[in-house]
Amino acid sequence: MGKKKSGDKKELPFVSICTPTFNRRPFWEYTIKCFMHQNYPKDKMEWIIIDDGTDKIKDLVEGIPQVKYYDYDGKMPLGKKRNIMHDKSKGDIIVYMDDDDYYPPERVSHAVNMLMTHPSALCAGASEIYIWFKHIQKMYQFGPYGPNHATAGTFAFKRELLKDHRYEDHAALAEEKAFLKNYSVPFVQLEPKKTILVFSHIHNTFDKKKLLEQGENDYQKTSPRTVDEFVKDEAMRHFYMEKIDGLLQNYKPGDPSNKPDVLKQIKEIEEERKSMAMQQSGGQGQIVLNQNGQQIVLNNEQIVQIIQKQQEQLQHFAKMLEDKDKIISGLESQLEVYKIMNEKNNSIIQLLQKNQ
Repeated sequence: MGKKKSGDKKELPFVSICTPTFNRRPFWEYTIKCFMHQNYPKDKMEWIIIDDGTDKIKDLVEGIPQVKYYDYDGKMPLGKKRNIMHDKSKGDIIVYMDDDDYYPPERVSHAVNMLMTHPSALCAGASEIYIWFKHIQKMYQFGPYGPNHATAGTFAFKRELLKDHRYEDHAALAEEKAFLKNYSVPFVQLEPKKTILVFSHIHNTFDKKKLLEQGENDYQKTSPRTVDEFVKDEAMRHFYMEKIDGLLQNYKPGDPSNKPDVLKQIKEIEEERKSMAMQQSGGQGQIVLNQNGQQIVLNNEQIVQIIQKQQEQLQHFAKMLEDKDKIISGLESQLEVYKIMNEKNNSIIQLLQKNQ
């Protein structure tokens, strides 16, 4: 039995954990804990860290054998940092772990297992993710948006993908779409609970509270799931739910204002979405959905998603109708048989009556 386990371990692929970071020192004690509690063999992992912050975190990670730490002067766009991570890595499989999210012990092992048991898939990730909003004490579910969709913080992929996939070096936000060539890469979905839990906080590059302004819909809604389901360790729960806010309040280097490239791209994306919405509505204003007595302005992506969902529902109902038609056709054939049998029976009865 022991020999089999040893053999199985030898067959496990080498994994490169990749983490870009910029002025996130308050998070790193627990970023390290997320790495250390992974149940994948440590001798089958390396941890690539690319740090372009002004408050370097080298002193926090230099005692970890798996770490390969690279520091750079001058802030770089996130797309460029991810490309550098790939170039520095040597793993057969690359797994992303961002510095401000919680990753469960199965993060690496689950991703590797799904990629190994789905040979045609080049990339894995979770299109359905959960975010805890402390200011309203609620868990929200976002997605799933599609079978080939996922956010970068949940990515795991085979090195083969890098043969013809790179990030746009200038991308500072929403970099996943171009990297996955408009979500056309052969994909396998991961279980959200085994992948990530996101905590909204004041130093988020993109303020996740803005997502709540859109109201609830098919793609974002409150969830009955709890933080306890995702985070089993009490100290980790306390850190992400209570302690981190106080640490961030007093940590000025991590303020989003220190990321002008990201803020600029957020503004550009918002303007582009407004423009597309105006064009699609014939220049007559925004498309508004009335939901639970509230008016919710829909962006272009949400409109497409709603239409796609309606198309899926129509296809489902069309299939149901087709099945019902087949049943009706079968019953009509049976009825014809019964009619013929009834006519024959009547003829026999008439003959018998005549012969009496």
